[in-house]
Amino acid sequence: MRWLTLLVAPTVLAQAPIQVPAGASRDDVVALAATVRPTPRQLSWQRTGFNAFVHFGMNTFTDREWGDGKEAPATFAPTDFDAEQWAATFRDAGMRGVVLTCKHHDGFCLWPSSTTAHDVAASPWRDGRGDVVAELAAACRKHGLQFGVYLSPWDRSQPTFGTAAYGEVFRQQLRELCTDYGPLFEVWFDGAHCPPDDPAIFDWQAAFRLVRELQPEAAIAITGPDVRWVGNEAGRTRAEEWSVLPLRESAPGAFEDDRSSWRALWELRGRNQEPDLGGRAQLPAAKALCWWPAETDVSIRPGWFWHAAEDARVKGIGALLDCWFGAVGGNAVLLLNVPPDRRGRIAEPDARVLRDLGRYLRATFDRDLSTGAESKLYPKVQELYFDAPTTVDVFELAEDVASAGQRVERFRIEVLQNGGWRECTRGTTIGLQRLLRTEPVTGEGFRYWIERSRGKPAIARFGLYRRPQLVEPPSINRDRSGRVTITAATGEIRFTRDGSAVTAASERYSDPFELPDGGTVRAAAFVPPDAGTLALESGAEATAVFGIAPTDFRVLDCSSEQGGGEAASKAIDGDPNTHWHTRYSPDTPEPPHHLSIDLGRERTIAGFLYLPRRPETGSNGTIADYEFFGSTDGVTWRPLARGTFANVENNPVAQSVRLPAPAEHVRYVRLVSSREVRGRPWASCAELSVLAQ
Repeated sequence: MRWLTLLVAPTVLAQAPIQVPAGASRDDVVALAATVRPTPRQLSWQRTGFNAFVHFGMNTFTDREWGDGKEAPATFAPTDFDAEQWAATFRDAGMRGVVLTCKHHDGFCLWPSSTTAHDVAASPWRDGRGDVVAELAAACRKHGLQFGVYLSPWDRSQPTFGTAAYGEVFRQQLRELCTDYGPLFEVWFDGAHCPPDDPAIFDWQAAFRLVRELQPEAAIAITGPDVRWVGNEAGRTRAEEWSVLPLRESAPGAFEDDRSSWRALWELRGRNQEPDLGGRAQLPAAKALCWWPAETDVSIRPGWFWHAAEDARVKGIGALLDCWFGAVGGNAVLLLNVPPDRRGRIAEPDARVLRDLGRYLRATFDRDLSTGAESKLYPKVQELYFDAPTTVDVFELAEDVASAGQRVERFRIEVLQNGGWRECTRGTTIGLQRLLRTEPVTGEGFRYWIERSRGKPAIARFGLYRRPQLVEPPSINRDRSGRVTITAATGEIRFTRDGSAVTAASERYSDPFELPDGGTVRAAAFVPPDAGTLALESGAEATAVFGIAPTDFRVLDCSSEQGGGEAASKAIDGDPNTHWHTRYSPDTPEPPHHLSIDLGRERTIAGFLYLPRRPETGSNGTIADYEFFGSTDGVTWRPLARGTFANVENNPVAQSVRLPAPAEHVRYVRLVSSREVRGRPWASCAELSVLAQ
């Protein structure tokens, strides 16, 4: 697969951003942007294309997402740890690298560290002589994968966190990882609660210099000078994803050496969720320009760590392909999280769909239909002619970023039919690689036409491919009354109502059915074996979790509501596209905010589902810290649950909370927001669902 061709990067010295002369016009800055190039280490990293993220550690065994650092080391106890099974699974999926969470926010180290007793050496695993990092690094070398490390700058187990003393601990941990485990291709510094840009508290540049000294070929990612976070954890890239970005502050030196340059990149890091980072509209404010490519991280499950309750919620191949084409085909690198289970193995639901993904990618890209075609090349156009009509549904363009940088701003692709050219698709930026999926298009020839670029375009590749046919997973929907409808484009639908796996012998779907008390519905589409589709292990399956149908629900009260399209009633209307929002006002009170619901009658409840507002509408009001109460009379409330929706801003999926024990005689429930994801004085909720026992 050509998009995964690897380069071995030579040792690279620090590189300063390109300076923008004072008084430069926008055209001058555009021309200057065309001269920015990646370093060899950045280019080598970008060409990996598709890598595995592995969240494994204390949270795997406590069933949490963010630990607090108070866990007993004996809790970490894999029963059948097999790093080679991980590596083989990732290799077969088409991945080329692995990044391991060597230390997550709870501070538990997956290697024996001299800095802490909160590590594998204090656990019973391997009789205290185990080293997850070492075993995975060795497995990666055996299976031809590159190896990288994630080291959380936030450490809830360290009492010195937030002081200069912790910086010494962090650098020693970093030194151990960069010294003892062979070559690293990526070093990942998470942005969650990361220490401030203050050398007196945490010297970021000292950490960068340490990596440069010990692992000069490793790309430093997320909070670092080589790789940026794309801005979401949903597998999406921008329509225009630029690797060349403007810095708004003076940046005269290398990021790891020059303080003002690092401050300029830190300021840009604070804006990495904006819809446009490098387009023409952003360039006039530039004081310098740098190459800072994007990494797109997303989990194969709703959470980042393995949870048994999510075994039925592993992303299907359709969702994974959307992430893959969006990132790998959108000038970014895809970092797909696959969390091992408590055995220390990749769970079978995850492994199945990853094998299918690799099979699909090989079937698509092992044959480039452009090979052997007659080619005519012009400054902004390349035409390919065939001896016989050829059908294509994936178009690939790649710029020669090593020698010419990223230049293309807009292009179109045309097909030759009956002696004339017509447009069949178009795109914006290209960069290292752009892949466009279309409906099948048949023609005697194809061509690209560069409509706008920053100087002369330098196209390295124009590829044409045909995807295998896939059975699309069914769509599962329920209306406010509790009636469930399942639809599928092709095939026979089989389903289960209790969350169990779907087989060809499961109940056949024919008509909508009632599910007033909620539950987990799983459905799959089955086609005859001779239907010409790619045979898959994982099947075209979908899963939906429903709470009690809100037919009899009504709003009891709320702290405030914006009204209209953001009224409190929108949180129980059964429509995930609407939401409740507290009042927008300069005098809006600080949290807590609350929403109280009358369930219509007393029930025994097992938990609740909080669905944040749709990500495309923003994150205003998304709840981070919550409390959940129940009541018999709507006056006296008893606490049922409290906690944090970990990482909900970046991964705004339905948050499922199970109560420690079922709560009886509950007619009223109250959701309290005690903290919003960005500390703003609001609260919002798309749907508040109650789980029946």
